[in-house]
Amino acid sequence: MHLRIATSVSAVALAVVIHACADEPEPLGPAGEAQLTAAGKQDPLARWFAQSSPEVLALPGTVFADHDEISNRLVFGVEHAAASRGVSTALGRLGIPNSAYAIEVVEPIQMAATLRNRWRPTQGGIQIHFGQFLCTLGFNADDGSQRSFITNSHCTKKQGGVQSTQYFQPTSTVDPTVIATEVEDPGYFRGGACPKGRKCRFSDSSRARYSSGVASTRGAIARTSGPNNGSLEVTGAFTVTSQDNTTTSFPMGTTVNKVGRTTGWTQGKVTATCVHTNVSGTNITQLCQTFVQDPGGDVLVGGGDSGSNVFRTLSGSNVQLVGILWGGNSSGTLFVFSPLKQIRDELGNITATN
Repeated sequence: MHLRIATSVSAVALAVVIHACADEPEPLGPAGEAQLTAAGKQDPLARWFAQSSPEVLALPGTVFADHDEISNRLVFGVEHAAASRGVSTALGRLGIPNSAYAIEVVEPIQMAATLRNRWRPTQGGIQIHFGQFLCTLGFNADDGSQRSFITNSHCTKKQGGVQSTQYFQPTSTVDPTVIATEVEDPGYFRGGACPKGRKCRFSDSSRARYSSGVASTRGAIARTSGPNNGSLEVTGAFTVTSQDNTTTSFPMGTTVNKVGRTTGWTQGKVTATCVHTNVSGTNITQLCQTFVQDPGGDVLVGGGDSGSNVFRTLSGSNVQLVGILWGGNSSGTLFVFSPLKQIRDELGNITATN
C-alpha cells in the first residue's frame, strides 16, 4: 500500500505548536502601551514585564516569560534549575523585586514534528520517497557491517530483484539527499507451494543500504501520542529491545502494533495466521502471512503505510519486533504483515535491536 505522488512531490509543511500566554492582558491603546490601573497609574507589573521579557528570553535555558494576572506576578520558565540564577540576576539588574516574580522549571517547548517530516537520524515509522511513490521506513537494521533499513519489496522500482532504487526522506523536493539505495530484494519463485500461474515469496521485504553521512538510529521507532487516534505527531520513540526470529504462526488474539506515515500508530489483534494471500491486481501470492484487525473496527492502515514495522509492546516503550506490514483490505480495518522470521530467511540475519 504505497502512496502514489501525482507529477511532483509537494513539501510537507512543518507543524508548529505555539502555546500562547493564556493570561496575557488585553492592551489598552496602541500596541505595546503599558496597561493602566483604574486610577490611571501605570501598572508596575506590566512595565516590568515589558522590560524583562526580552532580557530573560535572550538567556540560555529560558522557555517563556508571562505576566500572570491571576497570581498578580511575573512568571518565567526555565529548562533546568541552573538557568534560574541568570534570570534572577537579570531581574535584579532591572530593579524588579523578588516578590514580583516566580521562576519555574518546565519542559522546553518544541516544534511538533510528524511522521512525514524530515528526520535525522532516521528511525522506523517515518515517511520515505522513491520515484513517484511514498512508503514507510519499517525499521533500521544492520546486515553485518552495513547500516540499512527494511521496507517492502513493492516499495522499490520493481517488486523482486535489485534495481538500485534510491530513497529520499521525507521527499526529494524537501531534501534531495539520497539517504539509501536498494541492495537486497530476492526474486519471486514459481512452483512448489506457489499456486499455478502465480509467483510467490514468504515476505514482502527489501533492504536498502544507507549512504555514508546519513545518520540513522538502530532500534528506534517513532512513537505518536497513542494507538488508533489518528495522530501523526511524534511524541517519543519505541525502543526495539528484542526481535522474534522464530514465530510464523502467532497465537490468535495476540495484540500487535504498527507505526506508519499515513495512519500513525495503530493496534489490533491477530485474527488469522500463516495465511497464503493473493495480492489484488497482481499474480503475486505471499505465503504464510498474518492478518490483524481491531475488534472495534478502527482503521489500522492506509495507502503509504507499506513497509511499516509490526511489534509487540513489552514494558514501557520497550518493544519486540515481529514483522513488516505490506497490505490490507480496502476499508483499512485489516492489515497483513510478513513475520520477521520469514524476512530474515529471505534477507539474512539482520539485527534490528537497540
